Amino acid sequence: MISNKIGFYREIIKKTHDAFREFLLHLPEEILDWKIYEHTQTIRWLIQHVVHDQMWIANVIMDNEEEGYHFTKNSEELALEDFIDGYDDTVSTIETRLERLSEEDLDKKRSYKEYSMTVEDWLFEYIHHLNLHSGEIGFTLTAWKRKNRSLEK
Repeated sequence: MISNKIGFYREIIKKTHDAFREFLLHLPEEILDWKIYEHTQTIRWLIQHVVHDQMWIANVIMDNEEEGYHFTKNSEELALEDFIDGYDDTVSTIETRLERLSEEDLDKKRSYKEYSMTVEDWLFEYIHHLNLHSGEIGFTLTAWKRKNRSLEK
């Protein structure tokens, strides 16, 4: 059993990271540029968004700065393996930085534009953001598979 809040958050974030990575490992490469609807984002865009914004949120939490992760190549040139490598780099950095958090840090305020929240609230935002987009990718993957099955008939 986890004896403190910060340990609880670290464990939840670690499990969320592991689940998202596992999910990425099972995506087919050919889905990266597919959209469920005309005006929605591609899976490629969603993965890049997740990797960038998870680092961005972690930076707000830790240092009140606003910089995300940026891939070195143009995203259209990236294979799924490149996204996974970028995600792994980001997660490693984030988890190391989160180890610096203490119980006392949870009540500190961090601000971004008009948003001012405690570190604890930003941790919820971090977890929610990753899970929200995981759900979007899962939904899109399901639709993609159904579309492909219907084309086979």
